[in-house]
Amino acid sequence: MLAVLEVTLPVFALVLCGHVASGRRLLPAGAVEGINAFVFYFALPAMLFRVVAQRPIAELLDWRYVCGYLAAGLAVYLLVWRSALHGRLGLPPGADRTQASALALHATHGNIGYLGLALVAELDPTALPTVALTIICDIFVFIALSMVLMEFGIARQDGRPAARSRSAWLPVATSLARSPLVLSIGAGLLVSIPALPVPVAVDNFTRMLSGAAGPAALFAIGAALGAQPLRIDRQVAALVFAKLVLYPAAIGASLFLLFRPDPAAASVGTLCAALPAASNSFIIAQRYRVPTDAIGAATAVGTVLSVLSITVAIWLLGLR
Repeated sequence: MLAVLEVTLPVFALVLCGHVASGRRLLPAGAVEGINAFVFYFALPAMLFRVVAQRPIAELLDWRYVCGYLAAGLAVYLLVWRSALHGRLGLPPGADRTQASALALHATHGNIGYLGLALVAELDPTALPTVALTIICDIFVFIALSMVLMEFGIARQDGRPAARSRSAWLPVATSLARSPLVLSIGAGLLVSIPALPVPVAVDNFTRMLSGAAGPAALFAIGAALGAQPLRIDRQVAALVFAKLVLYPAAIGASLFLLFRPDPAAASVGTLCAALPAASNSFIIAQRYRVPTDAIGAATAVGTVLSVLSITVAIWLLGLR
């Protein structure tokens, strides 16, 4: 356990630095948004490009891992979605489907881009391709599915026949096509598939940027926490339980017992599932006019509790 703490404590110390800086107002107005913009548009894309571009495509694609991760993830997504509709997450029976989709996204969309990449880079940099593959699954399945369901939900509320038109799909496709993370992964694949060499100048540029991704992302997580309320009620507790306990348990069972990819990949995938919810679930919910109080509170509480849950997960999985 001491060896695990030697990795996790410095990671969460960076998160604490961001929280202290935000809480004591050491950051000027707009600084948190600026740090997030740097991480999201520059540092993380550079890291993902390097992870994908520097490895043969055969090392990135592990279909047992993909099928195992998605099978369990979609099962939990459906469980949370139906539970929300039937009033089992602190919501009244017959809750809006758009709101149920937002809660299901919260339970299955972890902070892999910011916290996961930084954490695994400290544990084992050779496992970063598995993290990149998990991000691909996360973006193109869980985020895309949620946005489509929310588009249908909004169309239904407005009385539009979305099911018979393309109107619910176009905003999702456009949003994904513009995502820096998607574009950086795509650029990496264009280099990886034909095994093209990365020019020295490009390699040095992306190496410098990606080196800042981890610390800046962790600092940004802590700074963002300062604006989120720390409260626990029935709904918040259910969301935190679904994300930090139910989801990693389902992913771990699927990977280790059913689909059985490489054990190292299964461990990293389970760790990714154990990460707290990403703020994207909050942002997407806001975009689709979903009440965000519970999602915001659950994100903050889950991030704080993940100091313990991630440490325990690393210890149980034998990651050092």
